[in-house]
Amino acid sequence: MIVRALILSGVALTLAAPALRAEIVAQPQLAQFCTGQAAERLGTRPAGLMTLPVERNHGIFTVYGQTDSADPVLFSCSFDSAGRFLELEVQEPHDHGDHATGQHQAGVGKCLQMVGVPAAVEQVSALRPGFAEVIIKDQNSPRRVACTVRDDGSQIEDWVEMN
Repeated sequence: MIVRALILSGVALTLAAPALRAEIVAQPQLAQFCTGQAAERLGTRPAGLMTLPVERNHGIFTVYGQTDSADPVLFSCSFDSAGRFLELEVQEPHDHGDHATGQHQAGVGKCLQMVGVPAAVEQVSALRPGFAEVIIKDQNSPRRVACTVRDDGSQIEDWVEMN
């Protein structure tokens, strides 16, 4: 009877072991791992996705990203302090077109979409012909970002986390 109980508990542990072992990713590979997970979930190639630098907040690593398309899909991956993959969150596409007017509208929209969270435009400044700097404030945290973007929204040239 004891032998049978030990065998059954060993089988139960063997079956439960994969669920207990979350994949651990080295910090330099967090963005790449996230891109792979998002590409699989969204049914696209990793080359069609863009990610921001990894952020660390209260021991949690987060990678924000989006599809590189006219109507981008935003996503984020979370990892614990040891690099264990926690989750991939995918958000529905949303339009930011009402945040900016004039020649910089497409560029401002691109920057806002890349933020990946509800945000407000604090300032838009023309830099050189065809480029603008957009200062964005996350509505739910002190996070601020400076985004240098082409006016047509085709490419983000620079991204600086200001906090």
